[in-house]
Amino acid sequence: MRLVLRAVLSTFAACGALYSQSCCGGTGTFLGGTERGALPAGTMTAAAVYAYTAMERTLNGSQAVADPYQRRAWAHSLNLELELSPLRQWSVLVVLPLTDKARWVSASGTAYRYHAAGLSDAFGIVKYTVVPPSPLTSWTVALGIGAKAPTGDYRRSDGSVELPLDVQPGTSTWDALAWGLCAYRFDEPEANAALSILVRQPGTNVNGRTMGTDVQALLALSTTALDLPIIPLMLTRWRWTAPDRIGQTLVSATGTFRIELLPAVALTLWEPFIVRIGAQLPVYEHTNGIQLVPSWGIFGELRTTTVLW
Repeated sequence: MRLVLRAVLSTFAACGALYSQSCCGGTGTFLGGTERGALPAGTMTAAAVYAYTAMERTLNGSQAVADPYQRRAWAHSLNLELELSPLRQWSVLVVLPLTDKARWVSASGTAYRYHAAGLSDAFGIVKYTVVPPSPLTSWTVALGIGAKAPTGDYRRSDGSVELPLDVQPGTSTWDALAWGLCAYRFDEPEANAALSILVRQPGTNVNGRTMGTDVQALLALSTTALDLPIIPLMLTRWRWTAPDRIGQTLVSATGTFRIELLPAVALTLWEPFIVRIGAQLPVYEHTNGIQLVPSWGIFGELRTTTVLW
């Protein structure tokens, strides 16, 4: 079992994510496929990645404040992921996300609940491993480009009232994606460190609003030196999101800088399936204006890799 885990974890780098961005902060959808460079030629990986995020804090800058609308929210997400390597050092990652989101607001003494679930915006990344894993070098370097398509519904309504932007399953925009990965393998002790960066440049939605540029850096550390049936992982995510715009006008209470810890463990329940579970713990956040932000979260992943030829 440890040999299987070591082979898999040698390419783990971080828990990548694409976020739906809004005036009330973001809820995470974890993406395992940005953890590694291209797969070996003729190899396919399939995974299901689940995450739950609770949003029960309101910040103004870095200071906790009482929410003026008594807002709170939660989000469930499930990413169905498939990656195939048709050529050496090249692979294509496709992700189909499903979401279930709810938000509570109180205004003028009346409480409102907004809820929507369904297919979110699918996306894909073409990856090329510039420096592949090799006995001759401890480094792995990979680059990728991709796009997010407006496959999710963005016109959900409750009766005759259209739901808020951050509750809608989709965004109505085409987004450009750029990705990079740099990983290093230590021999003494047996450990791996990796940094991945994902940049998302959103398009303009049907209402003329452009979400802010989103940059996420993820650092992951793992070790197989410990004599344990499970592999401990420590990840940290740094995310900066620019304010939204309508034309040239900045939208108030949008944009944030966030640091999170993502402690996790990985194990093989039955070969060839790898299971990973972890927590999402906020460390620091600075918002532009008053925003509802994540309080805590959990995530889990089931992954398998198959050699096709």
